[in-house]
Amino acid sequence: MKKILYMIMAAALLAACENPLEYKPANVHDELIMNALLTVDEDWHKVYVAVSHTEYVSQVKSGELRCYVNGTLAASTSTLEDLLNYSEEKYGRYFRFQAPFKAGDKVRIEIDADGKYSAWNEQVVPDLPTVTKVDTVSVYQRSEWGSVSDCYRFDIGLRDSDAEADNFFRLDIINYSDQVFYKDGVEIARDSDGQSCSIFTEDDPILNEGHFNSGDLMFEIGATNEYGIVTDNMFSGTTATLRPIVSKGSFGPVSYVEGAEEVEADVQAIVKVYGISKQAYYYFKALNMLRGGGGDLALEDVQIPDNIEGGIGFIVISNPVIHKFSLWKKTYQLVYYGE
Repeated sequence: MKKILYMIMAAALLAACENPLEYKPANVHDELIMNALLTVDEDWHKVYVAVSHTEYVSQVKSGELRCYVNGTLAASTSTLEDLLNYSEEKYGRYFRFQAPFKAGDKVRIEIDADGKYSAWNEQVVPDLPTVTKVDTVSVYQRSEWGSVSDCYRFDIGLRDSDAEADNFFRLDIINYSDQVFYKDGVEIARDSDGQSCSIFTEDDPILNEGHFNSGDLMFEIGATNEYGIVTDNMFSGTTATLRPIVSKGSFGPVSYVEGAEEVEADVQAIVKVYGISKQAYYYFKALNMLRGGGGDLALEDVQIPDNIEGGIGFIVISNPVIHKFSLWKKTYQLVYYGE
């Protein structure tokens, strides 16, 4: 079975809170880890790197990244930046580079590190999805414990543009806020930021695929579709309406400024529907299993796709359609607890 210590880096990349996976394979050499979520709507990209040893992961000390688009060098950098937690402690490193991508481009990313590791990934940028509509409606959602939440349901029309091919998508709903901070009635700072929301998919017949076996990779009962992945196997050649649900409590100010007494927030919902590759679909499907699989799910049962040559890890390149909704503009009083 593949060594999967790179999942520690994937956790930092894909979720704010994740427990590292302990796995100690025998007779495996050290390898360079590469992980990234690259999207067409962003010109600046990050590739997270580390070195996987038999029993631990170490940070890369030096290296170089080169990005080629359709065989032409588009970017290169030897600057490693630190990934910091809320206590300003370093727990990872990454290369940041600028390069534009579009559907059909062949993107190759090569990294040399610490004078002895080399790895690369090459893939074609997926096509842009065909999204026919995005609407919202207020609904009430009952949890498995019986509590009721005030929520938004997003009705997203997704057309399968090629009935002859297998197509794969990923859905992300983002709480985004433009914020102005005040102290004693005087503006002291401005900020804009966003973060992905948790989505309820259990009531949607297409998005709830995590509740049954599908394709080559088997879900355990209880796995949920936290990463919002979609295949066209239920609407080949036609249009489906996805109906993810998000708690209204997920939307609001995203960041804070020390000393501010109130914040005026222009709160928005951003809906992104990504075109992704089949390999990326199974990567997210495996992460769904790890995060929400059955109680007896063993690590050995989850096969993590790997698309790094000469190393380990996974690089996703996705192509999104983006819709933005203005939800409300409101002033929030900031209350601080403790000293």
